[in-house]
Amino acid sequence: MNMLKKIVIRGIGSNLLVLFAILLLPVFLLTDNVNVFQELVDYIFKPD
Repeated sequence: MNMLKKIVIRGIGSNLLVLFAILLLPVFLLTDNVNVFQELVDYIFKPD
């Protein structure tokens, strides 16, 4: 049960990070911080 709880929390957290990244994408593009956005994407999708 504890393992399931961890998986659910992690899933919600990663979905929030993706949503956050999508919302911030125009800001990153407008301010030329594309490398920062790339680091964020790499952090979200990196394997464990």
